[in-house]
Amino acid sequence: MCNYTMLEMFSFVFSYWILVWYILYEVGLTSYNPKGVLILALLENLFLLSILIYYEYPYLLTFCIINFFIKVVPLWRVRHTTIHPRDIYAAIGLFILYVIWLWINQTNVVKLMNQQIKNVKQQKPVGPVMYLFYG
Repeated sequence: MCNYTMLEMFSFVFSYWILVWYILYEVGLTSYNPKGVLILALLENLFLLSILIYYEYPYLLTFCIINFFIKVVPLWRVRHTTIHPRDIYAAIGLFILYVIWLWINQTNVVKLMNQQIKNVKQQKPVGPVMYLFYG
């Protein structure tokens, strides 16, 4: 099932799950702090950024702008908060739910990452927001 529609689906991108968690935290609907998982997601994006630079990806600026708003801004807003073990357990639980969601939809994290890297090499959009602009 690994095709472009996979990369177009918001629910297949864990970053958007984290963004929803952050919004729920900001408005007080959850007390679980997303700070730790935001840090990990930003680190993963820095790794992906190095791949984008290596392949001279034409949508590099768009990638940076999107991730600024879905990772950097939320991380800046929670910068003075403390990460507790229960927040880590919540992150693990959320990731397990995400993996189950992917499994239900007949895909997995490895397939998604491989498709993302393939799209980068072919100079194609890599996520749902990029597909909205360039797809």
